[in-house]
Amino acid sequence: MNEIITSNPQEAVIKYYKPSELLGMFTAYLSRQDVNSQVIYLRGIYLKNAKHDPRWSYRYDILRDEDTQTEITLQMTQKQSEELKDGNLVTVGGVLGRRVQNNSHIQLMLVVSRIEIVQEQVVDEDELKRIELRRKKVVLGYKNVDGLLEQKLFTDDRPKVALVFATTSITMADFNAGINAAKSAIDFSEYRVNFSSPNDFATLLKHIDPQGYDAIALVRGGGAKVEAADDLSVLETIVNLKTPIIAAIGHVEEKLFVKQIVDKEAPTPNGLGQYFSDMVENISEKKTKSRAVLTEQIKKQFKDQLEAGQKQNKELQEKLSKLTKAQEEAVKKHNEQVQALTKAQTEATKKNKEQVEAIQKQHKEQLEKTNKQNEELQKKLTEITKANETAQKAHAEQLGKLQGQMKAQTEASAKQSKEFNESLKKMQETNGQLQKSMEKLTAQNTQANKDLNEAKDKARQLEKQLSEALSNSGSTLWKIIAIIAAIAFFAVLLFK
Repeated sequence: MNEIITSNPQEAVIKYYKPSELLGMFTAYLSRQDVNSQVIYLRGIYLKNAKHDPRWSYRYDILRDEDTQTEITLQMTQKQSEELKDGNLVTVGGVLGRRVQNNSHIQLMLVVSRIEIVQEQVVDEDELKRIELRRKKVVLGYKNVDGLLEQKLFTDDRPKVALVFATTSITMADFNAGINAAKSAIDFSEYRVNFSSPNDFATLLKHIDPQGYDAIALVRGGGAKVEAADDLSVLETIVNLKTPIIAAIGHVEEKLFVKQIVDKEAPTPNGLGQYFSDMVENISEKKTKSRAVLTEQIKKQFKDQLEAGQKQNKELQEKLSKLTKAQEEAVKKHNEQVQALTKAQTEATKKNKEQVEAIQKQHKEQLEKTNKQNEELQKKLTEITKANETAQKAHAEQLGKLQGQMKAQTEASAKQSKEFNESLKKMQETNGQLQKSMEKLTAQNTQANKDLNEAKDKARQLEKQLSEALSNSGSTLWKIIAIIAAIAFFAVLLFK
């Protein structure tokens, strides 16, 4: 709290409070009321919160009025929630709680301690289908519309937003003012459709979805037939859209189901216009602050670099001074060395001149001696050349003679080869005849051996007969003579 006293002492002291201080005082006031310490009972239809995160310690589900769409949040444990189903008519008891948010919104809730089921699933089939669509949306995931649009705005990439109005709706002044303020950074495209015709509504959304918009905003004020936006075909189309979708339909008190499945909810069309205007303004401020911060960083960096450069320059100056002093000493020493070298060079030049003159004299004597030797060698070379020509001539003559002899020898050799070939041919023919004679003799000898073997066999037979004849006392002389004659005959045949 800051107190400001005006310059007029007669005026009262004015007290100014920060928004956070006001919210703190109001929270403290609510916590001292008796209603926060009493158990109260509420009756309504229980609905599970599809956006529940399993990491939370408590569940924050919904209790809806039986006759209207008015809802209150129930803070309850996981075990208490497991005993209930979507659509149960229940009576719950607990103490009243509240949550004060930084935007000055106060959310009332019932911290549940007792539950009684009055009737199982009193909601109709359409309501159950809506609940199932909400679960499907949770599975598919809610898109971060704020992050997407802010990122594009921050990089000067103009977002594209499709605004879907009811056919007969009149653009509100506040909404139009907010949109006009945001048109400097966002491209808006307007579409018109009869919200009371679910088929036309769903068809238009399907047509817009693939056209590359960064977001689709549904804009309609409250009043008659606003509940047509909760038609199942429209809800199913919205759940399946790939483009992020914003809902600014009806009044704050009108609890439409479509607001639960869109990616971003604006309380009213006027609030949507303000949303776009505030976003553009906030991003502009952030970019300005970012540039200022960047400028300060660059200044600081430049200052650090300048100081580092000055320090380095000072160090270099000190090094340069040391190097200059060392250079002067080195130059002085170098001059002394040059003088000593110059004196030594002069003496060396004089000595070298004397050596060159002596070498030139010696070279002249050697040259004269060499010229004399060359003349003698040239004379000898001439004699050797003449002798070589004579030797080449004699060699040519001898070579001619040798070629003649070799020709005669070659002819004689050819003649001898011819005679040898003829003799060889005759010898081969003679050998052939001898081979035939040998084969004939071999055949005759084979036949003679065969006849001899037959004669031997016959002789053995005759000897056997003779032996038998001799042993037989009744044999006659003529038989013996006949056998002897036969043996003689075979003997003659054998030695023939």
